[in-house]
Amino acid sequence: MYRSKLLSLVFVIVLIVTSLLGCQQKAPSPAAQDQKNITIVIPEDPPSFNPIITDTGYDALVMELVLLGLSDIDPQGNIFPELAAELPTVENGGVLYDESAGTMSVTWKMRQDVQWSDGTPVTADDVIFTYNAIVNPETGGWIPGIDYIDSIDKIDDHTFTINYNAIYPAYLTQFGGEQVAIWPAHYCDATQGFASWDCARKPLSDGPFVLSEWVSGDHMTFTRNEKYFEKGKPALDKITINIVPDQTVRKTMLINGDADLDMWTTEPIIADLKGNSNIEVNPSPTNRFVMRIFFNLAAKGTTDPVATPHPILSDVRVRQAIRAAIDVDTISKEFFLGYAQPDWTEFFRPPYTCANIPRPKFDLAAASALLDEAGWKDTDGDGVRECRGCKTAKEGYVMEMEFITYSEFGEPLELTQQFIAEQLGKLGMKLKLTVVEGSVLWAASTDGGIEQNGNFDMDIWDDGYSGVDPTAFIESYYSTAAATPDAGYNFMRWTNPDFENLLSSTYTLDEQLRKDAFCKMAAILDKELPELQLFTALNADAHSINLQNVQSSTNDVVTWNSADWVLK
Repeated sequence: MYRSKLLSLVFVIVLIVTSLLGCQQKAPSPAAQDQKNITIVIPEDPPSFNPIITDTGYDALVMELVLLGLSDIDPQGNIFPELAAELPTVENGGVLYDESAGTMSVTWKMRQDVQWSDGTPVTADDVIFTYNAIVNPETGGWIPGIDYIDSIDKIDDHTFTINYNAIYPAYLTQFGGEQVAIWPAHYCDATQGFASWDCARKPLSDGPFVLSEWVSGDHMTFTRNEKYFEKGKPALDKITINIVPDQTVRKTMLINGDADLDMWTTEPIIADLKGNSNIEVNPSPTNRFVMRIFFNLAAKGTTDPVATPHPILSDVRVRQAIRAAIDVDTISKEFFLGYAQPDWTEFFRPPYTCANIPRPKFDLAAASALLDEAGWKDTDGDGVRECRGCKTAKEGYVMEMEFITYSEFGEPLELTQQFIAEQLGKLGMKLKLTVVEGSVLWAASTDGGIEQNGNFDMDIWDDGYSGVDPTAFIESYYSTAAATPDAGYNFMRWTNPDFENLLSSTYTLDEQLRKDAFCKMAAILDKELPELQLFTALNADAHSINLQNVQSSTNDVVTWNSADWVLK
């Protein structure tokens, strides 16, 4: 009893002393109070600082903080020099080409005032080192147009010429933009290979910030790069990136002031943030990601639509019926809270927009008539159509398929999947719904990838091209070469010689010719419908109103201009 009271008395005295000492502690120094620090929240760790290899978006987010490319693209689609002193053009003599021979050379002049954070100058040697690392057949990677380069010649420490074996119109952003950075030749270990070298986890910076700490699964810390070439920038002293998997927690942190920026804010969270005067939601000027349905034109489990055509989807009238039966406006209103914008062509973004493709009509009667015409009828009254004179399946074959989506997008997409299945069910098409992880859906064929192996009937997910030039994206999705498993993303196994010829014609510097070709390609896609574009999902980032100069972009991730961010 006595011991207990004595211990209690000692505890009280300790509390009083601690309190008094706390009162005597110094207040934060003026320098500490002047620190301009912000916190960004994202759901998962970046795999590395090299988005060419993994392309999660979070790798690009951190890459933009520490690494520069020759050029970049602003939200309005304007290309601007970064490591380059100027953009090479035909007019300034930087680009020489022979249209008849189909060759060109591009000479880049680099800034001479850019250093790596260890004080080493950034030079042409770093560009050539990066190129050689990418094209290494055993340990390299791939970027759009890399196959069109024959060689790179060094002129001097800050000048080099890229020699192309074709006319490559997207040359200005080939070594820049959203995914490609220049890596330090004196720091990265080439023997480790571009796909897995250590400097992709511990990069040397020539950007506005320097990585100072990375605790996997918890946070990353970036501090101001004192050797950054733009005088007076960046304005921020420190950026902390916290890994917060739960989007509701990220929203709460933003509301409570524990976070300053949330990347890729979803439509439901944007709706929850409405009316909060301390938070600004910043959408990009144009959308990028298109929600689309991929049709497998080959029988499920195969990849050759000629030898084994799909019993249902190989008939274009069936694909057209599916398009007519989907109410995109209701999907936007009910599941994407009005933020989704209808889209029905690949060519909807400036400068390549095509007005020759009218918006498809939601018309269940027309959809039903198309299925009747194709020989799919419900003759037994069970609500599901069968092949009755169709030319793609055996007589009596039931119109039943699997419809897949990926889990990571979340509830809006799963509700969309269910709604489409209900609408097609009313039409007499029975769909079995499956939700899988994106890593399984998109994996290589050797890793059991569903799409690459053709193990699907139809699926739905979102994708679109970054930057301002759609050629590489279109080639990777619709060319004959891309229909080979693991050679591209032509999961539909669709081929069209006229389309192929038009695609080849876009490899020119004649912009009017390119625009005309793109719109002719759009007409072919609209007629044959190998994919079904539905709508664009919103591209937006939410941030504190005190964090200024944030600009969301379709052409890059939000950190593209982090050197210009100001904390009010």
